[in-house]
Amino acid sequence: MAVRGHSMEPALREGDWLFVIPPRRPPRSGDVVLVRDPRERARLLLKRVAAVTGEGVVVAGDHVDHSTDSRHFGALPLSDVVGRAAFRYAPLTRIGPLGRG
Repeated sequence: MAVRGHSMEPALREGDWLFVIPPRRPPRSGDVVLVRDPRERARLLLKRVAAVTGEGVVVAGDHVDHSTDSRHFGALPLSDVVGRAAFRYAPLTRIGPLGRG
C-alpha cells in the first residue's frame, strides 16, 4: 500500500510503500495499523495505535496538525483494524521493518 498524505510524518512519508499483514493478534500501543474510516467505511486510514481500551483501539497520526484520528471520531472497534504495517519496501533508500513508535 502507498502512503498518502502527511499525517504519519516523519516516520512515514507520502510515497512510502508498505507491506501490510492481516491482524494475527490484538494491536499494541505503537503499532502502525490500517483501519476503516468510521466516517466513510470504504476508505482506509494508516495510523499509530495510541491505546487499546475496553472501548476499542485509539489511533493517532504522528503529525497531529495533519491527522484526522481518534481525537475526531473516538475509539474504533477491533474489527475495524484491517492489518498492521510491517515493512517499508520503497523507496529503496528507506527500506526496512517498521518499529513500534
